[in-house]
Parts: sequence; structure tokens; C-alpha cells
Amino acid sequence: MSAAQARQSGNTTYLELSQESGGAHKFYEVTVEGTTVSVRYGRIGVDGQRQTSAFPTVEKANTAAAKKIAEKVRKGYAPAVQGQRAARPVTHRQVTSAPSTARATAPVLWRFRTGASAFGIHVDEERCWVGNQHGSVYNLSHDGEVLAHYSLPDGVKCLVADDFWIYAGCDDGRVYDLSSKVPFAAYEIAAEVDIFWLDIHAGVLNVSDRNGGLTVIDHEDELQWSRNSSGDNAWMVRADDHAVYHGHSRGVTAYAADGAGQLWHTATNGNVLFGWQEENAVYAGTGRRVVQRLAKSDGRIEA
Repeated sequence: MSAAQARQSGNTTYLELSQESGGAHKFYEVTVEGTTVSVRYGRIGVDGQRQTSAFPTVEKANTAAAKKIAEKVRKGYAPAVQGQRAARPVTHRQVTSAPSTARATAPVLWRFRTGASAFGIHVDEERCWVGNQHGSVYNLSHDGEVLAHYSLPDGVKCLVADDFWIYAGCDDGRVYDLSSKVPFAAYEIAAEVDIFWLDIHAGVLNVSDRNGGLTVIDHEDELQWSRNSSGDNAWMVRADDHAVYHGHSRGVTAYAADGAGQLWHTATNGNVLFGWQEENAVYAGTGRRVVQRLAKSDGRIEA
């Protein structure tokens, strides 16, 4: 089907991509109004995200719109009637937690109870963030004072930051932006991705999942590339300009940032439960209560 055949409803084109067996289930809508092109996209059944671009002439606006439509048609999108397909239910995963049995080796400065199991945590130079299974996200000072409280529609599994933005990954399959006073859904995760952890770098979302998968999605909620590592339960994903570092039950695997291939793999002392990164190294916290430092360049264990 050509891009011209995909044109419908005057200046608005509405396309959908719906795959069986829990695959993609999303829409893409392009509207041209004079020199303005508006794009709306997301999972079928929700309002989705919106982007607007202005062009110097009507001709250039139409050309840009046709290009966007053609790209989607090549990826399998087809004309559809909005509302005929229903939203898919999101499958919630059950994760159990228990208090740590490790003996404390540092003094406790303060404690804060969120009221439910809390998997999402992020700490920076200014604040501490924590999100729980009731959908509550708390913003605290380094003294434990509550600075803000957000209520999200579903359980929070992880919190990540990118420059000045803070994001929460939730069990409803969405990633919420908490940078403004009112949270909003910034990304829609595909139903087949059972999210365990997130990292966002330069506007690109990296998702690690229960099955050991790694999915990379751009700012338009479009899949860029994906890989399946050798292990499962991938609780670590960190990204920089050069690579994406994926931690799972069999260690840490590094992939080229553009998805060109695997750079290295290093087995760790236990399954990876959390990860962190600095300029030249990544850190993997494992189920054997150790933290290992790996060189980003080649994956060798440094400590």
C-alpha cells in the first residue's frame, strides 16, 4: 500500500498497527493544517502523545506529513477507523519482597515508610525519590522531609532520571513524567514487554524485562531495536552514548547503542538485581550480596 492510499479524512490520516499474540497494538495519526503538522501516537484505546511542527510553506508541510505516513506504512501500519479496536488489558506481574537480612554496617540517618512495597528509588544531589505498589511517589529531601507526593494509576516498579526530568515506570505499561506539577504519560510500553527496569538517555527509552529482553524505544514510542540476553529477570539497564548495559541472571551484557551487535558479556558472582554506571564503569549488585565493578570498554571485572 502506498502512502497516498493511506490518506483519509481530508487532512487527517489515522493508521493502526495491531499484531496477534500480544504484539504491537498502537496507532499513529497525522493532521495537516496549513503549514502545521500535528502527530498523535500511542497505544490503541488511549489519547496518546502529541507533537506539532511548523513549516515555512504548505507544500513542505504536506511533504513532511507524507514522509511520516510512508514510514509507518512501511512498518506495517494500515488505515483504520478509530474506536473499532479496543485497548488491550495490561498484565500485572507479581513481585514479592522481604526485608533485607544483611547486617547494617553504617548508621541509619532516617527512615520513611511509604505504606506499601517500594521497588522504585532514585537519589540525586538534591532529592530522594521513592515509588510503591500503590502508585504513590514521594519526593523527599536528604533529611527525610516530604517535598511532594504524586498518585499514579498503578504500581511503580522503577524511577529513573534524564537531565532535568524524572520518570516512573508503572504496571499499567506506561512511563510517567514527574517533572511538572501534574504527572503525564510520556511513553507507552508494548503489552508484551513485562517491564523490570528502565533507563532513559538522550530521549531514548531502554527497557529490560522479566524474560531477559532489552527493548529500545525512541521519543515517538517507536521500537528502534531489541535483543534477548542469555539470562532472564533483567533488573539492570543503563545507557550512555556508546552502549546499553543489560544485567540479568547470567551477568552483564553490553550492546552497541545503535543495536549493531553485542560488545561484550561478563558473568557476575550471582544474578544481577540492580545496576549503576559512572563515566568508565558499570556496577552490578547481585543476589550474593556483592557489588562488582565492570569496565565499560571491555567488561573486565575491576573490583
